[in-house]
Amino acid sequence: MIKFFRNIRKNLLNEDKTVKYIKYAFGEIILVVIGILIALQVSNWNTQRNNTTAEQEVLADLNTEIKSNISALEKIIDEHEKSLVAGETIKSLIVDTDKLKNIPNDSLKPIIQLMNYNWTYDPKLGILNSVINSGRINLIQNKEIRYLLSSVKEYIVDANESTGVIGKIRGEYYWPMIAAKREVIDYQKPSFEYKKSFRDPEFAWWVNFISVVRQEGLDEENELLKFLENINLKIDKELNK
Repeated sequence: MIKFFRNIRKNLLNEDKTVKYIKYAFGEIILVVIGILIALQVSNWNTQRNNTTAEQEVLADLNTEIKSNISALEKIIDEHEKSLVAGETIKSLIVDTDKLKNIPNDSLKPIIQLMNYNWTYDPKLGILNSVINSGRINLIQNKEIRYLLSSVKEYIVDANESTGVIGKIRGEYYWPMIAAKREVIDYQKPSFEYKKSFRDPEFAWWVNFISVVRQEGLDEENELLKFLENINLKIDKELNK
């Protein structure tokens, strides 16, 4: 093709047809420019298609991870709700001494244990971290989803604050100041006298403390749950476009 154009130019010059040659040269330039533009457009189409495919893969992987983390968080919320109910039950027994007298000592142990259960949310963030650290998050065209994904860790930190506080105070106060002072009934099992703890002001303070902090924690955990479900919903919409 290049040889063909070269021969045309040579013939025009040999025939001293300058005007025709200039027109021909200008047309040739236009054809070259058009060819370059077409090539660039095809390249852009290919790049866009590849980016779209990569975006879909990233979104699908993130959604799988988020759904798994939602499921794990729902289980923790369920356990902490049980803990809160147990705390409220103990508070009612502290107030109602007659009701406390009619409850077997051994029945109080599981309620106290349930109140003290303290689950820390530890989600799997391998895919999210990889996407952010590698810069692949920029493949996601939806700016709102990018922003939400960048805020996930902050929400997790907030949701875990209360469990961190309970864990710290439980280690520094509950075990040495309350649990350690319980009267031992049977050293062989071992078994403890729990009812006397219900008349202990320090135990009453602990029950009130853990109930308040647990409720605050549940509020944060439910907020995180809604946040993750929102991301999940938005990614689903992008994947189903």
